[in-house]
Amino acid sequence: MDAQLFKALADGTRLRMVELMNGRAYCVRALSLMLDISESAVSQHMKVLRDAGLVEGVKYGYYTHYRLCREPIESLFQSLRALAEPPPVKQECDAKEQVGCGAAKRA
Repeated sequence: MDAQLFKALADGTRLRMVELMNGRAYCVRALSLMLDISESAVSQHMKVLRDAGLVEGVKYGYYTHYRLCREPIESLFQSLRALAEPPPVKQECDAKEQVGCGAAKRA
């Protein structure tokens, strides 16, 4: 798992931006109005999301519209799913494997 993705999504404003861009592209101005923050703040948040690979910009004339990149989100989801469904774990490891553990003394 990529810590940069978690850092990018850890901010409430950026998470809201990602939610808004789910299925739709937006320009900085539109996001600024929807989130009630400055265009400069949107641009700064967008840079973090871009650097994490979560969004990409598409030029439409003078404006750039940003949209989600699905691959990193799907990869993150798969990694989290794997953590939620771990393989069976032995209750106790073999005493030979124990280092400084009480089980080694009992064996």
